[in-house]
Amino acid sequence: MRFQIIFFSIVIILSFGFQNLVSQDISETKKKIKQKITGDYLGKKPPGLIPQKFDTGQLTGDSHSFNYSFSPDGNELFFSHYKGTKEKPEPEYEIKYMKRINNIWYGPETAFFSGKYSDCDITYSPDGKKLFFASAGRPHQDSSGFDIYYLIKTENGWTLPKYLGKEVNLKGSEVYASLSKKGNLFFRSDMPGGYGNNDLYKAEFKNGKFINVKNLGPQVNTKYMETDCFIAQDESYILFNTKRPEHKKPKIYVSFQIGKDKWTKGQSLGPLINSENGTMGSTITADGKYLFYISRVGKERAVYWVSTDIIKNLRKKVLKDMEND
Repeated sequence: MRFQIIFFSIVIILSFGFQNLVSQDISETKKKIKQKITGDYLGKKPPGLIPQKFDTGQLTGDSHSFNYSFSPDGNELFFSHYKGTKEKPEPEYEIKYMKRINNIWYGPETAFFSGKYSDCDITYSPDGKKLFFASAGRPHQDSSGFDIYYLIKTENGWTLPKYLGKEVNLKGSEVYASLSKKGNLFFRSDMPGGYGNNDLYKAEFKNGKFINVKNLGPQVNTKYMETDCFIAQDESYILFNTKRPEHKKPKIYVSFQIGKDKWTKGQSLGPLINSENGTMGSTITADGKYLFYISRVGKERAVYWVSTDIIKNLRKKVLKDMEND
């Protein structure tokens, strides 16, 4: 009986301490707010087929942010942030976080699991219960270069990061992981044996683990760089960055899946999205409606967003052209 009383007392103390920690975290975040931001997508009006600026740094701190990932319920935002300097080049990246409480957005702050190591390329799972990100320098016995880690959301918040495993983290650096509704994981790796130095891969999810890592093939991957990938939740298309001889800077390409593991030849999303000075870092919102990406127009670097109808329209054109060939 005495043991039970002590046990429950410890549980109560720990629970109270956690609640205070959460309250203090929210309170401290509120103190840091610079401007009152309310509404969905940080109060921005959703775009149509013409890309619109989402942020040049006023909303999220500075123009060195990319890879915006909103939670499915729209109340959390994680994004990658370049923090390296000449004086302190490492850690090169960190992950930042914003949260909406009572329709007011607070932050940004460095995510609780980031800041010590170089962390980037964060994405939500379709159900919002997991976060995937790439990290370098974490003290895991099997880690080498950038590897993929994940967190699980519980009733009390997010778990600490977990190493995804050697089935996906192979002989190279693995980054830009994104999960489909089927549970399959798509990512970039520079491991040997690809079509180029950076290729895109798929890992199937079966019986609670990722298996059968496969290269997406020559329609997607080339001898040039393919990276920064993001898979549509239904796996109907995959977005990625590439730098081809005809382009001086990286561009966003898309490849459509037209059968099991059968992809159309990757092609540019076009000049409306791809600028002459470089465009990259694409992510899709959980509802599949909007594409976020970063682009440099002139000397200005900004986050843009656009309706994914632009991708749907391109798919129709690609399929029609294939029928006519």
